[in-house]
Amino acid sequence: MTDARDFFALIWLTLVNPELMARRIMQQTYGRNTLWMGVGLVSILSVVLVLLVGIVTSPVPLPLGLSPMMYGLTMACVLIILTMALYLTGHMLGGKATFPHAFAAVIWLEMTALCVRSAQAFVSIVSPSVAGLLSIVGLVALLRVLVTFVNETQRFDSQPRALATIVIAILGIGFGFGFFLTVIGVSAQLEI
Repeated sequence: MTDARDFFALIWLTLVNPELMARRIMQQTYGRNTLWMGVGLVSILSVVLVLLVGIVTSPVPLPLGLSPMMYGLTMACVLIILTMALYLTGHMLGGKATFPHAFAAVIWLEMTALCVRSAQAFVSIVSPSVAGLLSIVGLVALLRVLVTFVNETQRFDSQPRALATIVIAILGIGFGFGFFLTVIGVSAQLEI
């Protein structure tokens, strides 16, 4: 029971004091196996959450019509690509993050997001209108955590620089994904 209490205390700390949580992440040393297990765990938990919400509310297909296994694999790939983009973009802007710390921060951010989404799902059963408000508050809190984590892991001492890192990384991911789809021959087709 103490471990669960400690876990939720760390989630709460992440939401109310992301600077301190980011520093705690930076003080640890992470092996490759630990990081891969972490990304696997949050990907599996993402699938489980979506399936449970579908069972409790109404059956909802997974995004893009993916199977649970492919959805979990897609989540893992998204986390890895996001980490690489934030890590490389931060270094271009003068950051000093190590990849293991950047990866650990993204994994912990996703774990925090899972807890927030779980709370939203639970509240939506009781009161959908309150759940809508909670989703807005959760989104703002998670964006604040993301900016703070990037700022702390890259050692910027500048929230605007951290925000620029995120924006450039996301634009780069979008451009790269669009380029990849063009190279493999996927094009937008409009049907009238």
